[in-house]
Amino acid sequence: MAQLLHLLRNGLPCHRLAISLIMFLVMGCAVSHQPEARPTPALDPISAERREVRFTADDGTTLAGELTLPRNQERPALVVIIHHSGPVDRDAYGYLAELLVADGYAVFRFDKRGTGASTGTYGCCEATDALAAYRTAVDQAGIDPQRVFIVAQSIGTRYVAELFAEYVAATPPCGVALLSNLLGPEEIPAIAAPVHVIVADSEPELQRIGPGAVAAHNAHWSYGASLYVAEGAEHTLFDIRDGPIDWSDPDWVHRYHRGAMASLIEWLDGRQCPPDGPGTPGEDRSGRSSAARML
Repeated sequence: MAQLLHLLRNGLPCHRLAISLIMFLVMGCAVSHQPEARPTPALDPISAERREVRFTADDGTTLAGELTLPRNQERPALVVIIHHSGPVDRDAYGYLAELLVADGYAVFRFDKRGTGASTGTYGCCEATDALAAYRTAVDQAGIDPQRVFIVAQSIGTRYVAELFAEYVAATPPCGVALLSNLLGPEEIPAIAAPVHVIVADSEPELQRIGPGAVAAHNAHWSYGASLYVAEGAEHTLFDIRDGPIDWSDPDWVHRYHRGAMASLIEWLDGRQCPPDGPGTPGEDRSGRSSAARML
């Protein structure tokens, strides 16, 4: 992991990174020929403080999550993960927690209702449950509330856009990373924050959810939107240049697209919150502030 972070920080080209490293990630929104739930990959134990958290959904269901904090670092920036589709728990994103904690970020993951330690039955309320997880995460002791990031995957990108004003009301994020983005030019301006879109080159609507979405966000907001297109990847950002993924094999996690992960880390590390904190209103291209637009 230390070697990986060194290579990412020093800008190793993606084709060399692919030869040198093995990276981890889990799927985004399932497509028709892929199962929603996959075997949990075997990951190295995270060398960090792991805090078990319980919180309540809007309908009273008790949900469970985990805040993972890097050791010997005061008030780290926080990354809140908003899940893809399917009945998955926090362990589905253990790979990402391991990477981000090693890079100095605190990470909040949660078990969807009916999975892991969460009560209830899977199948409803995913958007509001994700928002409840975010509200809980930003209220935790030990993190820097002025440096909060959202990393949403696949259907999670829609959940964030749908309720973004409520995310801002809890704590305005410094930025939002949209992995396996599903938002088009009409939807993405709902996210009044810096965004980074990461999509596969095999997406049938690549122009709409990639360059088109980023252009629409930049035309609407002055925050700045950026794009990374993962070559040779499928929707969930796994590298399929060596053939299809065998989702029954726990080692599927090793085939996440190296360039996509490097792009995410580089974007997070390069983000600077506004001088007065992430709540400083940004200007849209019509001259209205983001705060005014969301009223």
